[in-house]
Amino acid sequence: MSQQLTKIKTRIKTVKGAYKVTSAMKLVSTVKLRKYKNQMLANKEYSLTMEEITKTVMENIHKVKSPYMRENNEANKNLYVIISSTLGLCGSYNNNIFKVAEVALKKEDDAIILGKKSMTHFKNGEFGKVEGFEEYHSINDQSLINQMVRYILDAYIKGEYKEIHLIYTEFKNSIVFLAKDFKLLPVRETNNENEGIEKYPPLLEPSKEELVNMLFPLYLKNEVYAKLLESEVCEHASRMNAMENATDNAKEILDNLKIEFNKARQTSITQEITEIVAASNAL
Repeated sequence: MSQQLTKIKTRIKTVKGAYKVTSAMKLVSTVKLRKYKNQMLANKEYSLTMEEITKTVMENIHKVKSPYMRENNEANKNLYVIISSTLGLCGSYNNNIFKVAEVALKKEDDAIILGKKSMTHFKNGEFGKVEGFEEYHSINDQSLINQMVRYILDAYIKGEYKEIHLIYTEFKNSIVFLAKDFKLLPVRETNNENEGIEKYPPLLEPSKEELVNMLFPLYLKNEVYAKLLESEVCEHASRMNAMENATDNAKEILDNLKIEFNKARQTSITQEITEIVAASNAL
């Protein structure tokens, strides 16, 4: 009986250690989630304004030629930017990204892989891998993000890729997030929904061509940054949920072990009393 009590004590000690770790990681993830979520919401206002301006411009630039709107039909491959996490313990966050990427990518395509988890997962992938961005860790790596955006825009202008996509995680709320395939380039020309109604189209200065060539790089850079930031928020939200579930499970196991320990201890005491009474009766 004493061996059983010792075994239960050891298990309780082990589970308590795991409980402390998961509780601490949950708190850290909660703080990071709040920080990056506030950052995402602050950037969202700018992003919506940028998208609105870009949409207004695109509705009024019919027949304007831009390298960002041109379709590179001669190219035979696409470029995908796969955004995953570097750290683990974040539930199904990375697996959802992998599922979308495995469906989208073809053998002839290239990929920029961000995050060590996807680098490990696609280590033996059949598609081409663009080198130089392996050190990406988080949204704080601004210089690396700027370098990547310049590479993407230059590569598309040179006609190396037919399309450029971002595979990221869209934030719905702190529990629901979806892995998505977002086409970054080419930028599609939109039809003017108010055509025939809007009598006074905006004046585009200095010219439509110059405005497009100045606006589109800013718009595309913001789209990449916004998707990276959104993925960062989803990662911390997923990790917070995973650690919360692990903490709750550890607490439940502890409660059950305490009950089991008390039962074993009571059984041991009863047995000792029974042995003492039996020994005294024998005398």
